[in-house]
Amino acid sequence: MAKVFRTALFVSADLAKAEGARSAFDSAAGRLGMPWRGVTVAPAAFAGVEVIVPLDGAAPDGWTGRVEKWAAGDTGAAAAGLIARLLGGSDEVLPPKPASPPPPAPPKKVHTVKLSRETAGRKGKGVTVVSELPLGEDALKELATQLKNKCGTGGTAKDGRIEIQGDHRDKLAQELEKLGYKVKRFGG
Repeated sequence: MAKVFRTALFVSADLAKAEGARSAFDSAAGRLGMPWRGVTVAPAAFAGVEVIVPLDGAAPDGWTGRVEKWAAGDTGAAAAGLIARLLGGSDEVLPPKPASPPPPAPPKKVHTVKLSRETAGRKGKGVTVVSELPLGEDALKELATQLKNKCGTGGTAKDGRIEIQGDHRDKLAQELEKLGYKVKRFGG
């Protein structure tokens, strides 16, 4: 079964320019397996042409369909942009996403943090508590999120303490030491 192609007409007073644009478009569309082909000579009364790409000036007289612009400069980039627009997207280059902020830096001097396990007031369910951290509220919440992810469990950061659900003293001690803290264990 023959593949049905959609047609884009490249129009220019300079035939070599139109052929170059058509060739770049056909190459890019072919690499993507798109059912588009470019032409430089209009079929009778624009039969079968869906898009006209005027390379210099406006669309020919009598054309009432879709008109696309061809970016000046690199023909490969212009072809990619045209294909993106034909697929319903945008050829606009998006700014890079901002990098996530680095984890909180430990203090310059080694700080000792307390690590303990508590069950009081929790109906027998234990939590691992990290206290005496020299961090502000935002940094404390960020560190709590990082530690919860490492343990694969829930928890909270409040009143200058981080509470992690379950008994994760060994894992938390290891992670806190990696961050440059000295860990002192308290309680059972």
